[in-house]
Amino acid sequence: MDIEPLRQLGLTDGEIKVYLALMRLGETTSGPLVEESGVSVSKIYLVLDRLAKKGLASHIVKRKTKFFKAADPNRLMVYLKEKEQLLTEQGKTLKQLIPQLELQQQSAVTSETAQVYDGLKGLQTARERTLKIMKKGDEMWIIGIARSPYEGSMTPYFKEYHRRRYEKGINCRYLYNEYARQPYGETSSMYPLSEVRYLPEGIITHAWMEIYADTVTIGINKGKSFSVVIQNQEVANSFKVYAQLLWSLGRR
Repeated sequence: MDIEPLRQLGLTDGEIKVYLALMRLGETTSGPLVEESGVSVSKIYLVLDRLAKKGLASHIVKRKTKFFKAADPNRLMVYLKEKEQLLTEQGKTLKQLIPQLELQQQSAVTSETAQVYDGLKGLQTARERTLKIMKKGDEMWIIGIARSPYEGSMTPYFKEYHRRRYEKGINCRYLYNEYARQPYGETSSMYPLSEVRYLPEGIITHAWMEIYADTVTIGINKGKSFSVVIQNQEVANSFKVYAQLLWSLGRR
């Protein structure tokens, strides 16, 4: 039996073992349940209590002895709907909270900051900032793009990001490593509001830089994935000079 759906539903391994053991045994006391499930005596009542709170198990007392029983399997669908409803309510609450958190964040961040974002999700967080602070007609530079940023799960995100970028009217200049021309550079060249060039052959730069507005992001997705975001207008202006120089060396 594939138990992954139960795990995705949020049940722990112990809860799954006890729930399935109850299914096999029917109405039972704790002794046979411990033996059948493999869950220790010290934990069996805690697990049964959690299952009961989820509506997946119940008990009755006969002759001063507790007997436990699994709920009808259809209860799993009811439990799923309850979780979905709870997530919907949590989403509404979170949506109300986000503007308040953003105000606090803005009040805490000075006009000149540097932040480090870890992991692939961090790279996405850093990139999303462009869509929040840039407006129609603005321009961003992405300089030194290798194949490595696209390795793993990032490719679908980059595609979706650039769709939202050109819908907002933001221009982008990409400078790729030559070996990343196929298929990544050519794919980027087909995006609206995009211009693509390539560094001389043989140059491979796994770290790339993104320059936009008052911000420079240095990203890397080779080995450890992280990005450094520097918010400083003078620094951004300086890096734009470097970008323009490298761009002039690039070829189509």
